[in-house]
Amino acid sequence: MIRRASAYGCKEDLPIKQTALFNRHQQSGASWIEQYGWQVPAYFSKPEDEAARVRESVGLADLSWMLKFDVKGYGLKNTLALGEGAFSWVLGPLHALVTCNPSRRREVMDRFQGLQTAGADLSLPPPIYVTEVTSAYAQFLLAGPRCRQVLRKLTSLNLSEASLPDLACGQSSLAHVHAIILRHDLNGIPAYQLLVSREYGESVWESVLHAGYEFHLEPFGLQAHQLLKA
Repeated sequence: MIRRASAYGCKEDLPIKQTALFNRHQQSGASWIEQYGWQVPAYFSKPEDEAARVRESVGLADLSWMLKFDVKGYGLKNTLALGEGAFSWVLGPLHALVTCNPSRRREVMDRFQGLQTAGADLSLPPPIYVTEVTSAYAQFLLAGPRCRQVLRKLTSLNLSEASLPDLACGQSSLAHVHAIILRHDLNGIPAYQLLVSREYGESVWESVLHAGYEFHLEPFGLQAHQLLKA
C-alpha cells in the first residue's frame, strides 16, 4: 500500500499497482521502488553493471508502468501534436497508440481534450476517441547491440534498418502472441519496446529471455534504464 494525500487533505491508503511480471521479478531477486503508483524493479544487481551489459550486448526491462492510450477517429488524418516526450505510433488507418511517461499525463490529456473540442461540429462524432490501455498491456524494453538478433528468433517481422528504423512501429506475432513492436533507440543504442496483452506477459518475457540466452540476456531495472537515457 502507498499513503497519498486525498483531495480533502487527509491521508488515504491506495494500492500500488503491480505489472504482470511481479512474481517473476520477485523470483529474480528484484529490489523494488514505487514509480507513479506502480511497484517496479529498481535493480536486480548493481545498476552500473546492468547498464554496461545493455551497452555491450543486450538487456530486458519491464516498462508496463508507462502510460499508453489507444486513439481512433478521423482527427488522426493530421499528425497528433502531443509535445516533447509523448509519442504517437500509427497502428492503422485512423488508429494510433500514444505512449509517454506518466509525468506527462495531465499535459497529454489536455491536448487530447483540445483535439476533441477545437472547431468541432456538434453534428459530427468527436474527432478522436481516446481509451487509456496502460494496464491492458505488458510492455517490455529489449535494448542493446544484440537486441535485433534476439528478436529475430521470435518474430517474422522485417527488422532491417530500412523497414523498421528508429521511431517506426509494426505489428506481428511474437513468441506466438500478437504484439506491437516499437523501435525506440536509447541514445544510439538499438532498442525495441514490445507490447503484448497483459495475460501473455509472463510467457512472452520468458520466451525473450530464452531467445537471448546465448547473449547472456538478463533483466535490468529502472535505475539502469535511467543511466542509459542520461
